[in-house]
Amino acid sequence: MKKLYSIASVSAAVILFLILVSSTASASFTETRITTHGTADDGYDIYGNTVAWTDWRNGNADIYIYDLSTKTEIHTTNTSDQVNPAVYGSKVVWEDYRNGNGYNSDIYLQDLSTKVQTRITKSGTAIEPDIYGNRIVWVNWVQGEREMIFDLYMYDLSTKKETRITTSGNIHSPAIYNDKIAWLEGSDGYYIVCAYNISTKTKTQITTVGSVNSPAIYGDRIVWNEWRNSNSDIYMYDLSTKKETQITNNASDQEYPDIYGNSIVWHDARNGYYNIYAYDLSKHQQIHTTDKLNQYSPKIYNNKVIWVSPNGNYNDKGDIYLGTLSYLPVAAFSASPTTGNHPLSVKFTDKSTDAYYWSWNFGDKTTSTLQTPPMHKYSKAGKYTVSLTVKNAAGSNNKTMSITVK
Repeated sequence: MKKLYSIASVSAAVILFLILVSSTASASFTETRITTHGTADDGYDIYGNTVAWTDWRNGNADIYIYDLSTKTEIHTTNTSDQVNPAVYGSKVVWEDYRNGNGYNSDIYLQDLSTKVQTRITKSGTAIEPDIYGNRIVWVNWVQGEREMIFDLYMYDLSTKKETRITTSGNIHSPAIYNDKIAWLEGSDGYYIVCAYNISTKTKTQITTVGSVNSPAIYGDRIVWNEWRNSNSDIYMYDLSTKKETQITNNASDQEYPDIYGNSIVWHDARNGYYNIYAYDLSKHQQIHTTDKLNQYSPKIYNNKVIWVSPNGNYNDKGDIYLGTLSYLPVAAFSASPTTGNHPLSVKFTDKSTDAYYWSWNFGDKTTSTLQTPPMHKYSKAGKYTVSLTVKNAAGSNNKTMSITVK
């Protein structure tokens, strides 16, 4: 099932424009092909080392699940269609059509650790699931007098309790993180982004009526793409600060964003074909894939990004690819104390980010490659320049500090 598009308008929140400068010289995006059948469809997810997707290689839609660490693959075997998987920990949920005539769908869950499969809903009208922790959310539809009615439901695996969250009848594309849910609300292509706090039972309207796409949420940050101008850009809203940030500002379409930590990913047409772009909110670094293939709808977990590359146009099926992000590391460390009488013992603590290799030079002809070196003793008086060099696949960075020994 393709994600829904919508329209967007100017939000009342403060808009901060980020001018994104490509930094491919200081970052790397390593790509790996996961599938080779060309039958993967829209609808996939990643969490930890688990990748799940919709696949048509057996003549119907099955959910395939791949473990990146063991490189093992399993899949559903029911002859009906199973689509739109979502993953959290060892749990995978999906939209399942086995109990109807091809139109009735329920939400199913498989626990990868116990190999037990559980039917979560019995309405036959449940679609678009997502999961975080013990909570599963989905959209339930019923036929109204004049139109279809779509509302948001939640099931708690720990309490075995089902809760109806909305009654407006126009909910689509829910996404959950911890105790917060984001979704689209509207109809006929005109949608707004809304958020709901499960703990306080409060709803927040993020955007006004416009053309927006399916939102994603991580912590207090919600991302979406929106057609405010002649093209689609990526936007972010922080529930804690109540500020909106425009992430992209290019004369092309940027769509289907996802977010994890400080990284936002999306597909982007600025080069004449769609590539996967990633942007780090803390480092202000941008990176993108380089294959001259259309690549769509990325999902991110930590530094791992998955997407589909169709065998032709956007509506064709294709293969799942994995990209591993490496941003330029930033060297940082603390020292205690930084001055004193000899002999002086100093504790050095690494505070670098995105580092996979550490090289210390303590300024007295001694070195270390440990991330956390043992207490270092300076036996003679003098002023010593301590240097830490850190590296990863994207490059290296250096930090120095002076230690004064009297």
